[in-house]
Amino acid sequence: MCASDTDAKLLRTFIADENEAFADRRQGKFWPANHHRIGPLATKVSGLLDPNEQIDFYFHFMRIAGGAPSVGDKDMPLLLEAYRWMLPFLDLGGVIPMSRRHKLLFVFGFDDTGALPSGETISAKALKVRLKLIAQVGNYTTMPAQRDKKAKFIPFADEAVRILEVFRHLGYRHDRRYGEDLYDVTNLSFWGMVFICLLNKATRGELVADMIEGKYDLMRRVEQLAMLHRYVETVLPDIEPDEERFRSLAGQLKDIELARRNATESVALAQRLGLPFDDDEDWEIHIAVPLRGTEGHPLIAKNVVRLQIRPNPDWEWELNARIAERGEFSESEKKTYRNDLGLPILGCGNLHAFPTWLRQVREKKGYGFRHRRRRHSCGPQAGGSQAYRRMAGELNADRSRSPPTPYRSAEASS
Repeated sequence: MCASDTDAKLLRTFIADENEAFADRRQGKFWPANHHRIGPLATKVSGLLDPNEQIDFYFHFMRIAGGAPSVGDKDMPLLLEAYRWMLPFLDLGGVIPMSRRHKLLFVFGFDDTGALPSGETISAKALKVRLKLIAQVGNYTTMPAQRDKKAKFIPFADEAVRILEVFRHLGYRHDRRYGEDLYDVTNLSFWGMVFICLLNKATRGELVADMIEGKYDLMRRVEQLAMLHRYVETVLPDIEPDEERFRSLAGQLKDIELARRNATESVALAQRLGLPFDDDEDWEIHIAVPLRGTEGHPLIAKNVVRLQIRPNPDWEWELNARIAERGEFSESEKKTYRNDLGLPILGCGNLHAFPTWLRQVREKKGYGFRHRRRRHSCGPQAGGSQAYRRMAGELNADRSRSPPTPYRSAEASS
């Protein structure tokens, strides 16, 4: 059997397996073990399959691989037909793989509710250009990584108008499968496209206004505005003097985020202690309280209580305790994740009561965490040593109400 026959058999096996699986709304079994062989053939199927088989292949490949293959002009009508087949299924939930609506709308220029003003993609050349953008926004695993590579996104700024059309067409909702509870608010392809839109002078003010002025019903609006603020801060140094509207909108976003931040119990505690942090400073406090007899630095000890505090409305604090061979305890302001040790719950709104919680752990549970020997550290900022001393003083504040203990003298280090 020649190589082309082997390749054709591989593709037909994939199609047959996915036809059967899709009818049952489940994942096929052939793709996971053979994707590395199928993927390279996606741009060569015209010489291996008949037109109807090509449509079948494109339908399943786009659905599972998450995007369209780059094809020649001769095969564009077949690819477009496969996309039309997909449209009724784009919002299927559950375990079945399916491409995301916003990416396909950008690539093809239309969906089941109409076409973009910039038009449908009908040429292989335009398809290739748009697939490069989709590849760019998919190259990163975190939002900070995207923002750190601003120069990599700038070459795509000419596509910002089309991206804005996509967002407005979809009402800024890239995924219609789920409600607020399961909506993928951190979708990196969406935020990569937002980033590109912010890098174009003609579209950045329009996008920010759309998102903050209530024109669209944003899913998990508060979180989205916080994320938008971070991307806006990244492009602010590059805006031109005449962009007064965008500068004003950026100021509104900053005020919204500062109000959220100042409403956190982590900021309330820092203010109560008089810690020398600026209003918009990105600080962290780490406190480590080791179990009596634990050797080594408390910040890396195995048997220890650790508290991490940040002025982040979406992640204010996390409290962890670990005792080898007994288990772990883990809690944040949102919920308790694990409590093998049967420790009392600190609870949302009670961050200031951490010293009292430590005393309860010692007195009621009998775990000898060294109440008078701790390590404190803060992120880089002016006045860090003051922060250490004041936090240490607060942690020792209730010691006068506790029975004398044989622990060693207090020790804190930066």
